[in-house]
Amino acid sequence: MAEPKDDQANKPASVKPLIVVVDDDRSIVEGLAILLDGWGYEVMTAVSAAALEAQLGGLTRTPNLIIADHYLPAGRTGREVVERVRIETGQQIPAIILTGDSTPERRDEAELMGCQLLLKPVQVGPLRDAVESLCRP
Repeated sequence: MAEPKDDQANKPASVKPLIVVVDDDRSIVEGLAILLDGWGYEVMTAVSAAALEAQLGGLTRTPNLIIADHYLPAGRTGREVVERVRIETGQQIPAIILTGDSTPERRDEAELMGCQLLLKPVQVGPLRDAVESLCRP
């Protein structure tokens, strides 16, 4: 009897990197989710900091990346989202802050947090480059 060939079905499925996306514009959240899924990532989405916080307790693994809009509902910010996820997981998770605010203060804030800043409207090429570089193992 011949030895069985290497069967993909017997191999554990590789785990897709998990990206958390938070933006108060549902169309942006949905668009990013479609793009990221197409690029091979698992996506967890929320339309506010509060909505994300409600989901954090159910996390079964640490996200590989956070993508957050700077200005969120109820006076919350992407900075708060990044800090909360990092505290909740105990990990310095890479993050991208999306904003239309190109002031030096916004750039400095992102830099101090160790986040990459992408200006809206976000172009697909730079977004993909940032995601791929930050999600490397």
